[in-house]
Parts: sequence; C-alpha cells; structure tokens
Amino acid sequence: MRYQPLLFSFFIALCSGPLFTQEAEIVGTVLTESGDTLIGCSVQVVGSVIGDVSDDDGHYSLSVPPGRIRILASYIGYENFDTILQISVTDREFELDIVMSENFVSTGEVIVYGRRASGQAQALRVQQSAIAVQTIIHSELFNKYPDITLAETVQRMPGVTITRNRGEGDMVQVRGLPEQYTAISLNGQRLPTVQPEADRAGSLDIIQSNLVDEVRVIKARSADLDADAIGGTVDFRIRQPEDRFEVLLQGGLGSNFGFDQIPGQQSGITQAAAVLNSELSDETMYGLLAGSYFRHARGNRTQRYDYGDNGVTGTQVSRVRPIDTDRISTKRGVIGAVELRPSIYNRLRLSYNYSANDDDVMAREVNFFRTRAPLENRITSKWREERRLNMVALEVENNFKNLLVDYALSFASTAERLIDRQRSYNSLVFGPTRDVTDAEFLALVPTDTRFETQVPRRSTEQQNLDLEEDIAIGGINFTKYIGNGRTSFLRAGARYRIKERTYREFYTRVVGRPGQEVAPGEFADLDAEGPLVIRPDLDAGPNYYASEKIAAGYLMYVANWTAKLTSSVGLRYEFTNLDYTLLRDGRADSTSYSNLFPSLNFTYRIRRDRQLRFSYYEAIARVPYSTLVPTESFAERRQSRLDVFSIGNPDVDPTYSRNFDLTYERYGRNDGLISVSAYAKFLEDPTIRTAEFTFVEDQPSLGYSLMNTSDARLLGLEVGFYQNLAFLNPGWRYLNLNGNLNFNNYRLQDQDAEDATLAQAPRRSANLSVVYSNPKQRLNLVIAGNYRSSTLDLLQDGEPIWINAIISLDLAADYELFRGISAYLRLNNVTDHRAERYIGKPDEDGSLLTSKTQYGVWGVAGLRWRPGS
Repeated sequence: MRYQPLLFSFFIALCSGPLFTQEAEIVGTVLTESGDTLIGCSVQVVGSVIGDVSDDDGHYSLSVPPGRIRILASYIGYENFDTILQISVTDREFELDIVMSENFVSTGEVIVYGRRASGQAQALRVQQSAIAVQTIIHSELFNKYPDITLAETVQRMPGVTITRNRGEGDMVQVRGLPEQYTAISLNGQRLPTVQPEADRAGSLDIIQSNLVDEVRVIKARSADLDADAIGGTVDFRIRQPEDRFEVLLQGGLGSNFGFDQIPGQQSGITQAAAVLNSELSDETMYGLLAGSYFRHARGNRTQRYDYGDNGVTGTQVSRVRPIDTDRISTKRGVIGAVELRPSIYNRLRLSYNYSANDDDVMAREVNFFRTRAPLENRITSKWREERRLNMVALEVENNFKNLLVDYALSFASTAERLIDRQRSYNSLVFGPTRDVTDAEFLALVPTDTRFETQVPRRSTEQQNLDLEEDIAIGGINFTKYIGNGRTSFLRAGARYRIKERTYREFYTRVVGRPGQEVAPGEFADLDAEGPLVIRPDLDAGPNYYASEKIAAGYLMYVANWTAKLTSSVGLRYEFTNLDYTLLRDGRADSTSYSNLFPSLNFTYRIRRDRQLRFSYYEAIARVPYSTLVPTESFAERRQSRLDVFSIGNPDVDPTYSRNFDLTYERYGRNDGLISVSAYAKFLEDPTIRTAEFTFVEDQPSLGYSLMNTSDARLLGLEVGFYQNLAFLNPGWRYLNLNGNLNFNNYRLQDQDAEDATLAQAPRRSANLSVVYSNPKQRLNLVIAGNYRSSTLDLLQDGEPIWINAIISLDLAADYELFRGISAYLRLNNVTDHRAERYIGKPDEDGSLLTSKTQYGVWGVAGLRWRPGS
C-alpha cells in the first residue's frame, strides 16, 4: 500500500507531457438543414489546437489521435454542433457530415427528438471497426427496456441466453455454451464471483442495469483478450464522465402480483436512481457520481416430487415437498469516476463501483412421505444473505508518435455472507392420520397436514457462511504503428491476474426441547426463538483457502492490406498456478500448467455498410475451486443452499476448445443492423454437473460435483437484426423490430444418440422486441419476448435432469409529460411462465416432473427528471 502514492504520481507524470500520436482523418461536409453547404464554418477538436474551416464546397478535414474526441462546429446564426466520437486504433478515415440548425428566438418551447440515440449509433460504428466480431449496445437503447439486472439486458443481444435465479436474470451464456465458459468483466477487468459452487460463472444479478453505459459481447477472441472465454466475453462499461453537464433523478413504486399466501408476506417494490455528471476543471477534468436502489418484496411456491429411494428411480411419487418462500431483495449500487484529460493525447481515469444485494428470506416446507407410517417433516427456515462487490480501477492512455501505450490496474473484491441461517425440524411419525387420494397427495400445500396432534420439535440448526474472493489485475499494452501509410500495427502486452478465495462456515445442531411443538398445519416462529449461537466461530468449519495466479503475454499483428481487407494474427501465452489449503486439517495441494493460444481474424468489407468476418481461436475453461478442493464426507460439506452441498473432484481437467466463426454484417439506415453468424466449437474434456441423493437428518439432500465427459462439437447459427419498418410503409417509421435467433447442434463423441447434448446448454433461443418511438406523441412503447428451449441441467444418480422451455414477456412505456420530465411504466414476467424440472426431456413420453415454481407478475411506475434533455 505504501507504493500507491508513488505509482499514482508516476501515472500523472506520464499524462502531463506534450506527446504525439498516430492520427486518423475525420472528413466530412458542413450542411444546413435544407441541404446547402456552409462555407467558413469552424470545426474544432475541443481541448486541442486541432481545427479546420469548411471550404467553398463545405468540406473540412481533421487529423486526430485514437480515443474519445469531442467535435464542436460553430457558425454565426446557427446552433453549435457538439458530438463525441470514439476513434479506434484501426480507423484511418472516418466520415462525419455536420448539419447545422438555424438559431433564432422563439417564445415557444422547442423539443428535439431522435428516433434512436446517437450513443447507439456510435456503439455500432465501434462494433463495425472492431478487430474481432462483437455486439455492442448502448444504455440509450437498453434503458428503454424493463430490465432489472444486467443479465436481462444482455439476453436481448444475438447469441446470448441467460439462466434465471428466483425468476430474475442471473447467469449469462454465449453461443449455446454453459455459463462457466463465458468470461465476465467490468470496464475490461475480470470480476470475481460470489457463488460457492459456480465460482467460474459471473453472476450479474448484483449489478443494476441503470448504472451501466454500454455492454459488449465479444464472440471471437483476439490475442489481447484473456484465453478463458470459450463462449465469449461479456464486458460491461459502467457510466463514465462526459463532457456535458447532466442531472438525472428517477423514482418509482410497484408491486408483485404473484404468490402472496404466506401470512404477512410483503409485495411492494421501490426503485430510485440518480446521476450527476459535471466538468470539474476547464476541459481537462470531469467527474461522475451515480447511485441506484431497488427493493423487491416477492414470494413463490415450489412443489417438489421425489421418486423411489433416491429421488429419481421408479415412476411413483414417494415424497411431496411443497415450499412457500417469502423473499425481500434489496439492491444498492454506487459508482464514481474522475477522468483527467490534460490533452487529447493522454487520459487518466479512476473509477469505483460498489454493488450490494441483501436478501431476507423465510421459507416453510413440508415433507410428506408416502409410507405405511407416513412421516411428516415441517421445516421452517430463516436467513439473511448479503453479497457485496467493490471494485476500483485505474486506466491510463498515452499517445506517442507512432506508439500508443495503455495501462490498467484494478482490484475487485466480492463477499457473500449467510447470517444466522436457522432451520427447525418438527416431525411426527406415528399417530392418527388423514387418508388422502393420489391426486390429493400430489396437490398437498404447506398449510396441509395428515396429523391431528401437536408436532414435536426434532432438532434446530444454525449455519453461518463467509465467502470472500479478491482479484488483482495489472496489465500493459503497446501498440506500434508500422509504415508511413499507417495501415498496420504491432501490439504486444502482458497481464498478471491474482485470484484468492477464502471460505469459512459454521454449523451447529441441537435436539428439540419440550415446548417447541407446533399445532397441526403450523410452523415454528424462528423470529421469536432467535439464533442458537449469538457470535458463532467460523474458524472450525469445513474451510479452505485457494488461490490462482495467471501470468500472460501476447503478440499480435494487425494489417489493413487494402481498403477492403483487414487481418489480425496473434499468439497468447498463459501460465496458470493453482493451490489450496484445507484450513481444518492442513492438507494442501498445488498444480501448474502453461498453454499457447493462437488466434486469427479476417474482415472483408464488401461495401462501406457490408462486411464478412472470419475468426479462429483457441481457448480454455479452468476448473472451479469448489471442485478442485476435495470433500470426502458430509462433515466437510460446503453448503451454499438448503439441502445442497458440494463434493470435490480434484481429478477434473480443464476444458479446451478450437473455435471457428463466420459472420456477415449489414449496417443500414437509422442505425439498422442485420448479422448472420455460423460457428463451430470443438471441445476437449467438457464438464457436466452431477448430483448424489442422500438423506441428512431425514431430509432429502443433494451433493453436487463436476466430472469430465466425452469430447464434443457444437455447430451453431445465429441471426440478429435491428430494423426500422419505414422501408415497408412510410407510416411505420416509428416502429422498430429488434430480435435474434440461435440454433445449436451438439454431438458428444462415443455417443450415437441424437439427443446427446451438453449440460446447461440450450439448443434454441430467441427474442423479439417491438419498439414504438413517436416523437410527435412523445411516447415510447416496448414489447419484449424471450424464449429458451428445454435444457439438460445435470445427472442425478445417473439420470438426466432437464429444465423446461421458458417463454417470458416484458412491457415498458415512457411518456414525456413536460420537457425533461417523463413518466415510465415497467411490467415484468407478464406470462408468469412456470419453471419446471423433469427426469428426462420435458416434451418426451415417460418424463417425470420433479419440481414446479411460479414467481408472479411485477410492475413499477415512476417519474424521471432529466433537465436539459
């Protein structure tokens, strides 16, 4: 820590000198609204001496460095034209035509609307000029949608599907591969995870979408990107300081219209957000502060069915387990950033992100056993789960003559804590019972009972969990331009990533005492009982410490051979070291390995608005910590959820892949886009989740693990489009269609069955959005539907467990009441589609339903104030 002031001073010094840069040409014509050329219009790059004056034909030309460039055009009698451009290192010439509006005094109010935000137009331009195929969406587009979490935002992009947790978007999957094959980063820096089990998959329900400025899904890898991204990389860019002053305040209230059968259950929703962006020093320093709050009270009912002694054998239901859950989720987020621009050649940005998600949960469950002596367990569970994300990043760019140097340092920390998770068992085996029919047995709910006497307490449990994961990353990149034509460059860099995880757990159990009985059909009052241990000691549990160190270096060459053809070829080296220590008995192990990952990307521009891309790259998916760290008995379990624990398997190998991609992109008017991609992925040692059924204190439980399966290949087709419908009928110019389709075909080696598939990987997915944006009526409407086909989840005692197909529908409406003040309405999960799990494929004969859950419909209405918008 004592070196931080020295490092910061060093970066400031690098940014302060007069440096020179490799430049690109911005050319265009200055026009009036009527189409006439303007002569003598001043066009300047703000913060520099770079400028030009339009000639007799209205033409101008500027030589600018890569990076964020602010263009300001001014002419007497006309409104200033002010815009921001992002010039990439691959750009040699960029065309920008400027349309100047006459400036005159008017007593009336003038409101200017656009059919689509300029931010998204800029995002598409960056997407078009990128080295590797990717999809970018800007907040000015996705903020129109009724999304709560970032995962729900990303699912509207081509090639992306999501998994849901408690009805909300959670994990991201790219191109039909499980979530652990997708890399998740924030501002280009990898995020740590908070899941005790899925510690290679980034959960996105902790970050709210209204704090994010841009989302990039990079579907093909170049050498300067991390190699552990078989499916792709999802990079979220949080809001950054802008050149203009901005204030945004919004707040809304809503309700959950779903399940509300628990006594005293809450269903209210509260939402708030604020943004302040300002120039701190004259065109050299900018600051941003933004916050977000979302409180969602909701519940659900789950009905579980077990078959045979291990939950999956036989066809007769042996146990029914109805569960009522009352959950209050509170999400909070704060971001702050300061950007220093001493000149257009240099930039330093320091940013901070804090996100928190707190869940207060009460669950009531009954196990109805169908035996001659019908055992009945009445289980009450209560806990608080806290998750935190803190991330600070320092990014620096320096442009020298023919050389661009950029640096990045980041530190991110996540934590998950389960605080005093209590669970009481009230059980009764003998006594007079009420007979029920088969249909009545399957439809039992938590308030039902088959006994008429008091149900005694058998035991009470308490669990506390503390999980922390830290990631520190340092990286540097050098981009060297070659030749006077500025058509090629070499890029080299290094990156070092340290990831550390500490897991601690406390568990205790006491036998029930007299006076803790519950009445028939009732449950224990854990609020009145309090925790068993006030200050539990977490140091004696099944704890472990694990670390991962990855050192990487790369070299890549990018060439613009002609105006139509660009290529990049690169090689990345990564050295991986993994070690762990079981803190209770001192057992430890360490392993290391190194790999070379080649990559190749071609872009052929058929026309200015049409291009073909081809990519080949190799990648890796490393094994999760929870699998590498062994668990040999239930006493050493690592339990992340009720009735779920982790079983280690240190013999699991990493998954490697060879990937091919061919993409066609057509960029149309009004920022339209049509893209078609075909891809193939050949996987070596892919993994599958397994589950072992066991009884723990007469409670059915599952022990999860991971194992390698047969090598596999995936063939896929992806179609994405955003299209204004004015080409069909001029009267439809306010309508836009946004959608994508994904088709995937899997084949596992040594398995001839046509339905052999990868786990957690959907074969088909689609979404379609209809966007109505009418500036005359000051109205925006969005109808967004999403589809995900049935998916193999895991193998439970050798039997395949599938998740049913999901169809969801969300609605959004925005209406500008007054200038800068808008009313909005969001309605989520309108279809209230039931989440189901089956033994076997859901749509085939012989499949057996193991669980079903519904979460209800929820909506929010509110006001947004953005002065000067």
